Amino acid sequence: MKISNDIRIHIVEDDPVQAQVLQDKLLEFNSEYNLRCFKSGEELFSYFKNGYEKNKYNYIILDYFLQTSENTEALNGMEIIAQLENNLPKVKIILYSAYENDDDTKFDEIKKKSNVIDFVKKSIHSYSRLQNIIRFDFSHESLIRKRRRFQFAMLGFVVTLALATLYFFSTSFFY
Repeated sequence: MKISNDIRIHIVEDDPVQAQVLQDKLLEFNSEYNLRCFKSGEELFSYFKNGYEKNKYNYIILDYFLQTSENTEALNGMEIIAQLENNLPKVKIILYSAYENDDDTKFDEIKKKSNVIDFVKKSIHSYSRLQNIIRFDFSHESLIRKRRRFQFAMLGFVVTLALATLYFFSTSFFY
């Protein structure tokens, strides 16, 4: 199953070196990924406001701590997640942070958001974990779509069978 044409990955990372390394590592796994990098949530929202491919799977790898000395007013990860949950609930978010403890109560609260699919701590192993999370979620969503199409096709078959049966019985009574 070729998934790269259907996936759009948006990296929100204020550290340009970290963003480039993350982009390079993800492209090592799959050179056909469609990746975009944003320095802030504001840049991301501007991109989404100008339109994006809604029929594609959109994943955001979001650094939680985006407020830097250059941009102290930047939205933090929690604010971005809340806005995405309200405005773009189908966009999936993977929280990506150097924060030492993902069991902190704030992170537990964040993980309960409907559009957050996982938390990944920045490390040497995080790149393959990000890749696996995206592939698993995409596969899961693809199966859900296939099941819906199958159910719709089955419903069409049953309705057609019922109509054919009614037609058969109605014509047999007149002969």
